[in-house]
Amino acid sequence: MRTTVMAENGMRLDAGGHETWAPVGIATALAVPAVLALAGNSAADTLTWIIQPLVVLVNCVILYSNLTAVPSVTAAFAKSDDAELRRIDVKSMLRAAEHGFPRWVMPYLQNLRHGIVFAGSAAALILLAAR
Repeated sequence: MRTTVMAENGMRLDAGGHETWAPVGIATALAVPAVLALAGNSAADTLTWIIQPLVVLVNCVILYSNLTAVPSVTAAFAKSDDAELRRIDVKSMLRAAEHGFPRWVMPYLQNLRHGIVFAGSAAALILLAAR
């Protein structure tokens, strides 16, 4: 198999840069109402009610993407005009890519992130509603 087959078809395994801007953007969005709350600004509550559900929805999309990676990549490869790309065993390829990370990253770090996002968002909204 050509080592360049994915690149030749405009595909790559990395996250295309959003692995940096997404967490930084989300952290910034979460920090704004926190700073406003510490400053005593009442807009913090409204922003929290808007931002926290959005963070949960984004995390649901990420979780769905993680859970459906094999069928979605398989479908993308199947649509290609490149016969070699269509023959790739996607499940094995993604498993091999995961093995490039330290063993504790998959699934522990992902699950920890999901747990923190869901529990943290729920806690923020429950505490806000109880005030």
